[in-house]
Amino acid sequence: MTLPLLDGVKLDGFPVEQLYPGWSPASRTPVADDFTVMVFAEEETGRKACWWLEGDDYTASHLLALEPSVQARLLKAMDPVFWPLATGVLGAVLPEGEAPSCGSLPEIAVNELSGSWLGGFAPHTLLLASGHADSGEALVCQNGRRIAENRMTALLSAQRESGRKNGPLIVSSPFTALPLLAQITFQADNLSISRFQDDGTVFYLAWNDNLPDSRPSFYYPDAPLLISDDPGAAVIPGLVLSWYARHPEHVTLIREAKPFKAEDFGVGQASGLKLTPAESFSGDVAAEQNRENQLSHSPISPLKDQEARSLDKASAPQPQPQPQPQPQPAKQGLKNRIKSLFGRQ
Repeated sequence: MTLPLLDGVKLDGFPVEQLYPGWSPASRTPVADDFTVMVFAEEETGRKACWWLEGDDYTASHLLALEPSVQARLLKAMDPVFWPLATGVLGAVLPEGEAPSCGSLPEIAVNELSGSWLGGFAPHTLLLASGHADSGEALVCQNGRRIAENRMTALLSAQRESGRKNGPLIVSSPFTALPLLAQITFQADNLSISRFQDDGTVFYLAWNDNLPDSRPSFYYPDAPLLISDDPGAAVIPGLVLSWYARHPEHVTLIREAKPFKAEDFGVGQASGLKLTPAESFSGDVAAEQNRENQLSHSPISPLKDQEARSLDKASAPQPQPQPQPQPQPAKQGLKNRIKSLFGRQ
């Protein structure tokens, strides 16, 4: 007796009546034209797999295993969804209007489709190991954009935990060195991915949750360039495109994203802004940063605490009277701190 979702499905011309032990059909969804995807789940582990059907006939257990002519027809049918996303939000400023979506398709199916489709759209994506890219030398991308000396080193040292514990993560743009806030951060498979936009330039940082001690992967679609030590780095571009295709709400999220402002620079953000290891905090600046880290858990605001320190200095016995400096406005203090990070006067 066949399972309901398998009714009419044929493998090598014969009805499918049995599956491997522990596996059961979870869904059967039309994709495009006469193509259908069937998803199976393993009860004990939760693993998923899919079959690609043309009509009622089984064709492959993975899109990459399809006959080239069949694969080409299926991927061509996905152009109306993937093309606007790949030429728009993936690597450029968000275009006007609503985004196409295939949110009704299972995630595993969209991941296979997007990865294969993008492989044909951007077949010359350059994959570099992090150690090669952060050598301290300038990097010239395939599209002619130049990343100055040491900027990639600084970017790949960004700590995701800093943003989680102390507010939004701030990074230094590898193109202009300007501070940037992530527009959106989303989860794709085992990756936590953040989208950044520097004027009209879009890039991504992706952290692998299964490799907590590893540095982030850098993806710059317009080059196209991928810098990573992640063993599965090759699938990152496809996962980003897949997430956009399954989440049309990305349009609203990106449009409502706030740009970096001076007041966003707070305690714990310095690791995302340093340009080179040699420019990291030292001496009195490091001592001041440590003091502020301790204050981050205090109900006293930094400005009030500055006033309190001034009062303490005034009341404490002094060997010789010293003129007290005038308190600086809070915004000017923030600007000075940012200038000191970038070595700007």
